[in-house]
Amino acid sequence: MAASAVLIFAAGISSAAKAKPFDDACNQASPSAMACIGADKLNEAAAAECRAAGAPDDACAETPAGHDVRQADLAAYAASWTHRTAQFQYALGNSVALRDAQWLGTHNSFNTDANGPTLSHTDNNQQLTLTQQLDGDIRALELDVHYIPTTDGGASHVVVCHGRGPDQYHAGCTTEPLFKDVLPEIATWLNHHSDQVVLLYLEDELGADAGYAETVSTLNSVLGSRIYKPTEVPSGGCQNVPLDVSRADVLAAGKNVILVGNCRSGWSSDVFGWDANHVESGSTPDYKPFPACDATYNSGVYAAKLVRYFEDSTWLSAATSPNTTPADQEAGSLTPAKVRSMTACGVNLFGLDQFEPGDGRVDASIWSWAPNQPDASAGACAVQGADGRWTSADCVTPRPAACRASDGTWSLSPAVPLAGAAGACSARGATFSLPRTGLENSQLHQAAGSAPEVLLDLH
Repeated sequence: MAASAVLIFAAGISSAAKAKPFDDACNQASPSAMACIGADKLNEAAAAECRAAGAPDDACAETPAGHDVRQADLAAYAASWTHRTAQFQYALGNSVALRDAQWLGTHNSFNTDANGPTLSHTDNNQQLTLTQQLDGDIRALELDVHYIPTTDGGASHVVVCHGRGPDQYHAGCTTEPLFKDVLPEIATWLNHHSDQVVLLYLEDELGADAGYAETVSTLNSVLGSRIYKPTEVPSGGCQNVPLDVSRADVLAAGKNVILVGNCRSGWSSDVFGWDANHVESGSTPDYKPFPACDATYNSGVYAAKLVRYFEDSTWLSAATSPNTTPADQEAGSLTPAKVRSMTACGVNLFGLDQFEPGDGRVDASIWSWAPNQPDASAGACAVQGADGRWTSADCVTPRPAACRASDGTWSLSPAVPLAGAAGACSARGATFSLPRTGLENSQLHQAAGSAPEVLLDLH
């Protein structure tokens, strides 16, 4: 596969966000994570109210605990090498079947103080709006939908809320925003990014036929023709999300939203079921770098299903396990190191909490270009180096070429210049190619052994 490299020269932005002194002191002193998380939530709510009142970002960021939001940091990310390389990787993966494609995503994407003060928003999972998350290269969002009585004369409507399910009377849901008022933010972003595909996970807490009907009506009226819809829905069931389809196929059909959720006939006209072909876990302490990888799911699961890992930074989660220490909380978090390992191992979806583009986790998801690459002055070809990252190089120096067999395995040809690479791979019964996912890049790097450079089909 040949592709044209976008020239990228701007430096990446800051690494992982640093904890505030209060957080460090609290984590050292408190035997339970819930006390420190509670302090964070109160300070984050105060900062959100400060921003809503129009105060400068820096003034609102001076709370002693919690996460900060600064427009200057978001603007810096938009101009960064990390942003452009993340976009490059995402586009490179468009041709990959969904079972192998990788997406950066957020957990409870809607649950943010930025969406107004409510009981559930105060116990937030995010600081950024949906638009800010999408601008930060998040392409998988999660919305929890409930059907409850609202302030509209007590009539029930679908709301977006982080609360208990219908079997527990939607406890925690109060004056949350209506689904029909949240969804347009995603539609507006897509109006300006029609070449992007967003995976939208609807967590089902509806519990009523009328709730499914209203959800479908809202989806059709707001997202409409953008939705990649199921085409083979069995009576009383749903169509599983088609894992052999690619994002390129979705775009070729003129669509750019894939909806997934529990298998429910009430919304099966729009929402693919993924109960049967995805797995997810909120436990990450034992995740290892490639090739050891996953203590939870074996390689057969990765090959057959979508694999999602998420984290939960809410006070409620900590309160239900009061013996969880700050160290335990950190061990279960999706840190940059874990994101790097999971990307290299082929995790499909992340559910990141408290996402900020500059917190180091987008940087950790970069598996292709080395920092500040490509460099046009070094040449028009690309090579994978001894560290597994890509750099620019000339096209005439003989190097082993990356050869991909029909079963996806990698091998190296004898050293050849670019002009001879396709023929050298063909002689091995393979195709001159390049990795399109973090896992493929890891597998090529493993096959390369001690080779200092491997020529890629990218120029």
